[in-house]
Amino acid sequence: DVGCGSGLSGKVLEEGGHVWFGTDISHAMLEVAQERDAMSSSDLCLHDMGCGLPLRQSSFDGCISVSALQWLCYAQNNQQTAWMRLMRFFSSLYSVLK
Repeated sequence: DVGCGSGLSGKVLEEGGHVWFGTDISHAMLEVAQERDAMSSSDLCLHDMGCGLPLRQSSFDGCISVSALQWLCYAQNNQQTAWMRLMRFFSSLYSVLK
């Protein structure tokens, strides 16, 4: 779950029998997700999706993102552009999917 926030979508995935991995740019939101799913087998990662996904190639069956992709269009500093952030994310997403 890219931009997993508090982990609501991950909880639904887990209830459906799936193992999920969540990444978000907000440490505070990941703490909420961790508290919510203290007994979960999910993994969480603090990361800016606009920098690409720091994951092994062909390691995921699928990807979801609820209300997060629009943030790729906002650069965090002068060295980033929306185009670069979009390209990094989607290129890395393509490589991590099986």
